[in-house]
Amino acid sequence: MDREKNIKKNILKLLKKHGEGLTITDVSKFLGIHYITATKYLAVLEAEGKLTHRKVGMAKLFKTRGL
Repeated sequence: MDREKNIKKNILKLLKKHGEGLTITDVSKFLGIHYITATKYLAVLEAEGKLTHRKVGMAKLFKTRGL
């Protein structure tokens, strides 16, 4: 449970720092987590209303939602 909270908190911190947004690949590289793990937590945070994304070519660019 704590690991999940830490990952979510770290993703939010990272995306706040990069206001222009980051891709799933960027998030996984910056945090040193697997791509699938990043995908899962980005989807959870988006479902919680904390993130939004837009498509840029084949990639999704994630940003914080007014936090």
